[in-house]
Amino acid sequence: GTSHRALLDPYLLDSTAAATVLLSDGGNTIIGSSPDSIKTAFSVATFLPQPFWLFLIFLPNAGITKKLFGGLEVITVLCLVHLFIVGTSILEPGGTAPIAEFNDVFDPSGDPQAAMMGMMRYPSFVSEEWSHVLTWDLFVGRWIWLDGIKRGVFTSHSVLLSNLIGPPGLLLHWATCVVTGKGLTPSEVPDEPDD
Repeated sequence: GTSHRALLDPYLLDSTAAATVLLSDGGNTIIGSSPDSIKTAFSVATFLPQPFWLFLIFLPNAGITKKLFGGLEVITVLCLVHLFIVGTSILEPGGTAPIAEFNDVFDPSGDPQAAMMGMMRYPSFVSEEWSHVLTWDLFVGRWIWLDGIKRGVFTSHSVLLSNLIGPPGLLLHWATCVVTGKGLTPSEVPDEPDD
């Protein structure tokens, strides 16, 4: 019926119908969704990554840092927090409104900045965007750290800047690489085999 069609078309999504279809089985609730769960996930997304930055900044060569960031487990946990926020937000009343309004951000004939600012009135959108930014910043901070480990480049200042304001940290890392004579990071694309 309508609820199944709504699940396929986010513009038609009725969050109550969707929640009934997705979160219940014959009247038995399977998963809960509430603004409080989004608020809690926002706090997790905000505070969970912060201690990990300390390892990258102050102990970049320590065994514990290499153990924590040699794999993708830390980043994966943060991605799952983000996914939880997105999934839970969709089920909230009006949770898909930002999806429709997001199109206005990419409408060059309109006012994309005003459209983005308008979406900030939705707590679920703020939570999604914030967790998005913090997860990507840590992902890039990890990449900077890995590049530094591989090529013997000091990275603490660049990783700190990535934590504080994001992309300029990557620019600082590249500048550090050039100034120290290491050059820019070589291409990581494998060479094509000669036929």
